[in-house]
Amino acid sequence: MNKKLLTIAILGTLSFSSLILPTAASAETYEDKVNKSEQQVNQTQEDIDAAQQKVDGLKAQSSQTETELATITNTINANKDKTTSLLAEIEASQKEKETLESEIKSLEEKIAQRSEQLEDQARTVQVNGDTKNYIEFIVEAESMSDVLGRVDVVTDLVKANKDLVQAQADDKEAVVGKKEQTEQSIVQQNALAAQLENAKAEMEKQLLEKEVVVSQLAIETASAETDKEKYIAQKAEAESQVAEYTAAQEAAEMAVLASFEEETEEAVVVESSETTEVVEETQESQKSVEETKVVASTPTETTKKTEKATNSTSTKTPVKTETPAKTETPAKTETKTPETPKPTTPAPSTTGGTSWSALQSHATSVMGTPYLYGGTTTNGFDCSGFTSYVFAKVGISLPRTAAGQYASSTKVTNPQPGDLVFFKDGGSITHVGIYVGNGQFIGSQSSTGVAYTSVNSSYWGPKLVGYGRY
Repeated sequence: MNKKLLTIAILGTLSFSSLILPTAASAETYEDKVNKSEQQVNQTQEDIDAAQQKVDGLKAQSSQTETELATITNTINANKDKTTSLLAEIEASQKEKETLESEIKSLEEKIAQRSEQLEDQARTVQVNGDTKNYIEFIVEAESMSDVLGRVDVVTDLVKANKDLVQAQADDKEAVVGKKEQTEQSIVQQNALAAQLENAKAEMEKQLLEKEVVVSQLAIETASAETDKEKYIAQKAEAESQVAEYTAAQEAAEMAVLASFEEETEEAVVVESSETTEVVEETQESQKSVEETKVVASTPTETTKKTEKATNSTSTKTPVKTETPAKTETPAKTETKTPETPKPTTPAPSTTGGTSWSALQSHATSVMGTPYLYGGTTTNGFDCSGFTSYVFAKVGISLPRTAAGQYASSTKVTNPQPGDLVFFKDGGSITHVGIYVGNGQFIGSQSSTGVAYTSVNSSYWGPKLVGYGRY
């Protein structure tokens, strides 16, 4: 009896375990998926925070760069106003120079006239003895009053000669002063032109640099914004998986609980049925023993046995909950920032350079063209505008500024006609012309416009940097 009870208990336990274990394993699988999805949510949130931090940094940097760009633009505008003012001053200096040259010419004519008059008087004194005539003129006076009158006349004549000599000296001194003033005006004009060239080149360079930085930051910001949106989408998908797996886990746990309750009820029913059968079998065995004692005198009596039919316990197959398919996280796409195109500089010629004979007709055809800051046409040239114009006529493209032309040229120490000659002021290249030989060059100077001048003059000589060949 005890063995049978033990067998019934074991069968019940096995039946219960076969129902519960698959459902419990399913619940544990969903819990792992939930944990994994939550980890993915946390990781994508970190990626979002990092992307947002990068975006904020790039926006701050862009704001600062745009502020700097605005400052440079304001400086350029201010420099344009200053340029207008300086050009007005140059124009005024040119007019003043013309006025001074007219005054010098008038003074020189007066000096020439006085010189001729003084020479005539000196010649008269030497030939006719005017000094003696003055004395005779006084001695031959007829009366004292006539003497006094003749003395006054002689005094006036002598004073007039002295005044003439003094005027001659004053005018000569004025001519010297006017010439110095004119030369100083020319020096000031050249200095103003150099300042304009320097300011223009520097501001244009800074403006281009800042525009490149702003463009690069805009590209990087757009890339960071794209990464941020991608991480936000990944986080939303991971959160959706967390919700889905959590719901599946709860359903699996409810199924485990329901199966546990149903199996408990069936186990109670089976145990009650088996206990009743055991009691009936025991009573039948006791009755058989008593009958055996009564008929003990009959040796061939057969004792009937009653076989017990055992009801097998049927096990229910648990309903399998289908696990939702896992959604794969989209692979990261790498955003490649396009490279900013670099400005190209024309390569210097590797031949013997451009000859003056090829350039001469084009350069001399614009002789006398006035100086114009920023000018590149026959209406007016600045220094680099003139050289660019002439070289373009023979098919050679030069950089726009004097500094750019110097940088891209092939430096030479034995210049030949047709090479460029460069000058500096304050450490920067500020002027350029075309060397024509014999220590001369042709260029557009603020004081003369397009004209020939000396490389080693008192003004240009100290500023000479060197020669470049194209």
